[in-house]
Amino acid sequence: MVMVVAVPATAHAGRSFYGWLQDTQVMPERGAELWTFISEENRQGPTNNRDTTWWFAPAIGINDQLELELPVQFAWDRADDSPPRTSFVGYGAQLKYRFVTADPVDAPDFVPAIRASIDRVVIGTRDHWVPEVDLIGSYQTGRLDAVVNAGVVGEVAPDEQHFEAHTGAGVSIETVADLRFGAEVFAEISLDSDTSGSWIAVGPNLSWSHGRSWLSASYGIGVYQIRDAPKLNWGIAF
Repeated sequence: MVMVVAVPATAHAGRSFYGWLQDTQVMPERGAELWTFISEENRQGPTNNRDTTWWFAPAIGINDQLELELPVQFAWDRADDSPPRTSFVGYGAQLKYRFVTADPVDAPDFVPAIRASIDRVVIGTRDHWVPEVDLIGSYQTGRLDAVVNAGVVGEVAPDEQHFEAHTGAGVSIETVADLRFGAEVFAEISLDSDTSGSWIAVGPNLSWSHGRSWLSASYGIGVYQIRDAPKLNWGIAF
């Protein structure tokens, strides 16, 4: 099953410091950004699934605490028991709300946020939806940033339903101007009897911003039901 998952003069230290983890940063009011990622899940599960996903979306700041994203997703996948295929997976909408101000003077060290999304999968039955809700918390002090995620993702179709917990945590430390290094752990865990899609990976991450653009990446090394899971995020503000 396919899981869908005012313009600043410079990027504000990267929209995200992490690869697989959601962050609490949002676009400023009336700001716009194009955000994309490429991720891989290699040798996952008992059939050695290999997936490469390309995801991109415009992000729009509705106000300084609420952001709208409109993603589109493509994927390549292959398993031991099926031939490779490349597909237009689907499209959707996402809202992320930051519960406290983003003003750098008044913002607290700890920032809670919530992200909700709904995606329509257009391959297979087509009558297939993927809702997701994530709780996000970040803490920043000095050069150190830390984040935790706790989310639930569903796959809802007329003849089947499947739910997973997506959770993780990470740290990121600024070394020189706009360049950061850290580590993160991320897990996708089935909440029903089908555990073939569950996996856990841990590894290093980095982030860098330059002018209006930013990137972040991580290389997850599999510790449960996956060999490795690299991911690269990139964005540019307009």
